[in-house]
Amino acid sequence: MPHLLHIDSSARGEGSASRRLSADYVAAWKARNPQGTVAYRDLAADSPAFVSPEWITGVFGPAEAADEGTRGAVAAAERLIREMEEADVLVLGVPMYNFGVPATFKAWIDQVMMAGRTFAFGDSGPEGLLKGKKAVVLRASGSDFGNPDFAPMDFHAPYIRGVLGWMGITDVEIIAVNGYTPEQLDSAVRGAGSAITASVDAAPLAA
Repeated sequence: MPHLLHIDSSARGEGSASRRLSADYVAAWKARNPQGTVAYRDLAADSPAFVSPEWITGVFGPAEAADEGTRGAVAAAERLIREMEEADVLVLGVPMYNFGVPATFKAWIDQVMMAGRTFAFGDSGPEGLLKGKKAVVLRASGSDFGNPDFAPMDFHAPYIRGVLGWMGITDVEIIAVNGYTPEQLDSAVRGAGSAITASVDAAPLAA
């Protein structure tokens, strides 16, 4: 049966547009995949650790320097990696903060971007190890970064596509809304329903 990993990263609670979008997407996916399962992680409520000396030593060695701290740091990263490995679909609620991703989402990326686990270097160069998955990014921002005047400042979508692609996830769809006021964002979120439905309907049903 298909399995979906649902991640939110907004610092906002009920007022978060990206959280509403990601919840709407998951609800539509569950309606179309009633036998599917969902795992949820809230990066704002349970923020991943930043890369630390313990993490670096635990991942890169030397082995004789391993201790309880280094093993704990790597184990925490492994839990996040396993969640990605088990998922067929990743639904990522990622608002735009200051032209990029929230710090909690960046911390998550830094934990799961691990050589030998999510990517590797072979004779032909780097290779992503999480192939065959789909990622859907639900993004909310104040400005419309589809506007050519704002597009050069969009460091959000290229970054997400780049890091996911490095890990082998090249099927990445971004559903974006924008608005300066809560009313504008509310209208945009409600208007995104058709895009969400189309995205869910376009995915093949599980065998």
